[in-house]
Amino acid sequence: MITVGGVMNKVEYTKDVVASRRTLMQNAKLNIGDVYDAIVELVTNSDDRYQILDIDGRIDIEVERRRGSNPSILRVRDFADGMTSEVMEEKLSSQGGRVSGLDEGQSVRGTNSRGAKDVAALGQVVFESIAEDGRYHKCEITEHLEFKMYTSAPASKVIRTQIGIREGTGTLVTIQITPGPRHTIPLHENLRKHISQLVQLRDIISNPRRRIMLNDVNRGRSNKIKPPEYTGNERVNVRFEVPGYPGAQAKLLICRSSKRFERMSNRSRLGGILVKSVHAIHEATLFDYELELDPHALWFYGRLNCPYIDELWNQYDDSFEAKNSFDPKNSVPILDPSRKSGLTRSHPFVDALYRKALKILRPLVEEERKREESKRSQVENSATRRRLAALEKAAQKFMSQFGEEDEDPSRNPDNIVQGALLRERGYTLGPPFAQIVQGHSQRFSLSVLQTAFPELVVGESVQIECQTDDVVTDKRFVPLEPHPTHEGILCATWMIKAVTPTLATGVKVRVPPITAESMVEVLESEAERYSWVSKLCFERNSYLVRTDKKRKRVKLLAPLRLVSTPTPFEVEIKGNTFVAGDEHILRPNSKLQVALCDFTIRTTQEEAATAQLFARVGDTEATVNLRSTVPPGSGMSFSLEDIDMGNQRYRWRKDQLMIAARHPSLRRYLGSKAEGFPGQNEQHFRVLLGEIVADAICARLLSQNIQSRPEEYEDADWDVYYSKYSKYMTSFLPIAHRLIVPDADLRT
Repeated sequence: MITVGGVMNKVEYTKDVVASRRTLMQNAKLNIGDVYDAIVELVTNSDDRYQILDIDGRIDIEVERRRGSNPSILRVRDFADGMTSEVMEEKLSSQGGRVSGLDEGQSVRGTNSRGAKDVAALGQVVFESIAEDGRYHKCEITEHLEFKMYTSAPASKVIRTQIGIREGTGTLVTIQITPGPRHTIPLHENLRKHISQLVQLRDIISNPRRRIMLNDVNRGRSNKIKPPEYTGNERVNVRFEVPGYPGAQAKLLICRSSKRFERMSNRSRLGGILVKSVHAIHEATLFDYELELDPHALWFYGRLNCPYIDELWNQYDDSFEAKNSFDPKNSVPILDPSRKSGLTRSHPFVDALYRKALKILRPLVEEERKREESKRSQVENSATRRRLAALEKAAQKFMSQFGEEDEDPSRNPDNIVQGALLRERGYTLGPPFAQIVQGHSQRFSLSVLQTAFPELVVGESVQIECQTDDVVTDKRFVPLEPHPTHEGILCATWMIKAVTPTLATGVKVRVPPITAESMVEVLESEAERYSWVSKLCFERNSYLVRTDKKRKRVKLLAPLRLVSTPTPFEVEIKGNTFVAGDEHILRPNSKLQVALCDFTIRTTQEEAATAQLFARVGDTEATVNLRSTVPPGSGMSFSLEDIDMGNQRYRWRKDQLMIAARHPSLRRYLGSKAEGFPGQNEQHFRVLLGEIVADAICARLLSQNIQSRPEEYEDADWDVYYSKYSKYMTSFLPIAHRLIVPDADLRT
C-alpha cells in the first residue's frame, strides 16, 4: 500500500509481463541465424524424445533446394511417440515453459521450451505428427510467430505416405525457408560435413542408438551422418571436486591428437574440450582466451563432464519461479538460454570449474611448446636481427602515439594534449562533456596537430560560440598559439561560465576546416553531481590502471540514509594482482548529500590482469571491475622462428611477436634450412617481413583500442574496423618499409 498526496493506493491486480510478437521474433532471430542452428534445435528435440522413451531411433534431415524467390524446404523427421494436438498446444503455442523434462531430472538437453518455435525465424514452420492415439495432428507457426492449430484426423495411408511415417508414431517438422543471404542451404557434401562437426550434435551422431540420415530430395541421394574420427593419445583422465561447491564433481579427459587441429568456428570446431552436463554438450573450449590463440593448444581435444551444471540450472529456475532471492553462488543462469555461447563465463561455478580444468590443461600446452622449441634451429642472421630490433623500436613509438588513453578526458579538463585522440583526428576539443555548477567556470581547450592541418598557423582565430544563454564564454575569439611544452601542436584556451541550470547545452568552436562541439550540463549545486546515488556504489563502472603508473584512486559512495555517521567498510579483491589502500571509512558530506571515501588501488605486477573489487557495509555490497594494462607498445619483441603455425603467419605470445618461418608464404623466399635460410637478405623477403610486422602491430593496436574504449566501437561493423586498421597501416607501413629496405638499397 502506497500513500500519494494523502490518498491510499492499493494494488489492484498483478500479472506477468507478456512479450510482443515483435520481441519474440527478435529473440528468435538471435537464436536461429541459419539452417545449422535450426538443425541443431530440431535434431536435439527428437533425440530428447528418444532419450525419455529409452529407445533406439532414426532422425531424418531432408533438404529440398529451390531457385529464385521460391522458398527451399528443410524437414526433420523422427519416429518417436509423436504429439497430440493437446501436446502441441502446450509445447508450441507459448514460450518459456518448463516442459522439456530437464527440471524433472530427465536426461535431456531442452531448457525453456524455445528452440522448436524459434526456427520460425527462418520461415513458416509446420509440425505434423502421428501420436499414440492413432490420429494425425497438425499445427503451424507462421513467419510472424502466429500459432495455428488444425483439426486432427485419422492417420490414413495417404497422410502417412505424405509425411514419410508409414507405420507407428512420429513427428515431421517442415520449414519453408524464406530466401535471404543467411538462409541459404549449403551443397549436399558441405552440409553433410558441417553437420557431422557440429559440437552440440557430436554425442547424438556418435550414439549407436541413433541413426542420423541426410536426404537430398533434388538428387535422390541419402547419406548417414558419421562423427569425426580422432586419433591420439590419452594424456589426462581425472575426477575432481569443483572448489566452493561441495559435492559437485567433474571428470576431465584430455587427449593429444596425432595431427594439430585447424582453427574453426566454436560451433563446429574439432579440437578443444567438449563441456557436457548430464546429456547436453554445451560448447568446445580451451578455458582461456590466451590458449584459444595459442597454436600449441591446437593439439588437444577431450571432454569435461559435469552433471552438476543441470542441477544449478534447475535451482536457478526454481528460485525464479518461486520469486525467491538467488543464491550468490548461483545468481545468474549458468546456461545461455539461446544456447549460442555455451556456459555463462561470469557464473561463479563456471569460473571455478574452468580454473580447475585450466590448471590441468595449461602444463600440457607448455610441454608442447617446449617440445617444439627444442626442435627449432636458428633462422635469423645478424642483419635480420638488426632489422627486427629497429622495427621493435618503431612499433613501440607508434603504439604509444596511437594507443587510446586510459583516462576519461572529461575528467581531466586541464590535459590539453590527449595523445591518441589527437593523433587519430588531428585535433581535440576538451573536455568533450562537462558538468559545471551554476556560477562556476571551467577551462576549455582546442589542440591542433600541425602536421594534420598545415594550413592552420600561429595567430589563426578560433571562434567560440555558446549554443544557449545557459552558459557564457569569456572570449568570442581566441588565437591559436604554440603549445608551451609540445612541439608541433597549436592550442587555444578559454573559460566557460555556468549561468542557468540546464540538462543540456553546448559549446561550438570553428576554425576552418575544423568544427567541434562539447556538451555541457549546468548543475544547480555540487550535490547534484551525486543525485544518482541511491545505494552503495562506486563512482565508475570500472577502473583501469596502467602498469607504469601503478596506482588509481577509486571513489565509493552511499546515500546519507544508508550511512549517516563515519562508517568503516570491508574491502575484498578477487584476484591476487591488485591491492587496496588502508583508508576504508565512508564519511558523510551534508553539502554533497552523500557519504564518500576516496582510496587507492594498485597493481602488483607488470602484466595486464583483471579482478573484481567488492566493498561491503553490513549486508549491502557494491562491486566494480578492475583492469590493468601495460603502456601501448612497451616490452614488445619480434622474432623469426623455425616453426609452423598452420594458417597463421605469426602469433603473439604475450608481448613477443613470433613469425613462422615455415609458413608457405615465408618459406618460399627464405630458402633451405641446410643453407642457413639465405633468402632473408633479399629485398622481397625483407618487404614481406615488414608487411607481416605492420599487419601484426596494426591489428593489435586496433584490438587494444577497442578494449580500452568499447563504447566508441559498440555500433561498429566490419567496414569501420577495417577503415581504422587501414588508417593505422597507412601510417606505420611506410615506416616499416624504410627501416627494412632503406632508400639507399632501392638505388642499388
